[in-house]
Amino acid sequence: MNNEKMLNLIREFPNLVKMGYSLTDSTLDFSKKTITNIIYAGMGGSALAGDVIRDFLFPFSKIGFEIIRNYNLPEYAGKNSFIIISSFSGNTEETISCFKDALKRGSKILAVSSGGEIERIAKTNRISHIKLPIDIPPRTAFGMTLFCILRKIESFYDNQELKNMIADVLMRMDDYSFDYKNAKMLSKMMQNRIPIFYTDTSFSSVGRRCANQMSENAKHFAHFNLIPEMNHNEIVGLEMPKILKKSVVIFFLSFRQDNSRNKKRNLITKRIVDKNSFVTISINFEDANPLFNIIDSVILFDLASYYLALFNKVDPMAVKRISLLKNGMKK
Repeated sequence: MNNEKMLNLIREFPNLVKMGYSLTDSTLDFSKKTITNIIYAGMGGSALAGDVIRDFLFPFSKIGFEIIRNYNLPEYAGKNSFIIISSFSGNTEETISCFKDALKRGSKILAVSSGGEIERIAKTNRISHIKLPIDIPPRTAFGMTLFCILRKIESFYDNQELKNMIADVLMRMDDYSFDYKNAKMLSKMMQNRIPIFYTDTSFSSVGRRCANQMSENAKHFAHFNLIPEMNHNEIVGLEMPKILKKSVVIFFLSFRQDNSRNKKRNLITKRIVDKNSFVTISINFEDANPLFNIIDSVILFDLASYYLALFNKVDPMAVKRISLLKNGMKK
């Protein structure tokens, strides 16, 4: 099994962040004044960078930002849309379909891949393309993908506060301290239980990343939902079946930038499920920089997924079922 390889890739996260930012410059080959919406097309680990960018940009953005995890763009996509096409392999069929759709509509396009069909289409059509230079699993390249696109986003938004936050994260990657002790503790809480992650909607990307990493690295089913949305439905569903309280562990992740009402909801929700004898834990990320909080929480649970893989005695690098599905789609 490739246990050490996955651990080393997680340890490379800070370097991959810096590498991603250095892959390109901030120039755009179109006028941002004409853009009325941004659409990010991708799947899996490549799409997650879009989730983080959407969460991060929410306080700054005056135009819509949508993530597409499918074969087609929404009807409103057109010549005034900025379409980001992201596929680490360059051969993700859903993303290729969106790329071709964007070309037909005359949209402004930025393509990101390590090669493959995405790079070929970009070169053929003279579309701006950022080439990711290393061959690693897409989920481990998340930091690199995220920051090469953020370099372009800096120019698009031209907001000094946003630029300062990105610069702050890049600087702090030089001496980032991995929290191995807490990662191991969190992985132990998930052993033989289904982890559920609850976050404020503003940090939905973190909940999704946590659940996805448990699935892919540890081969361990996980679930995430958002506060306040889960307060309107899922909180009731936690009553049954009775075996549920012995089968799950609930992580309440909170961030300094959470909505004040959602902070209160987080506490009350935890109090309610605690009274029903669920295993729960609250984890707070209190940095003043929301982008650093995202990166910090992602790295912590990436490590936890690695240690959970060790407990489950599975290869954290392998994704056999995804390969089987892709092969089936080719027939």
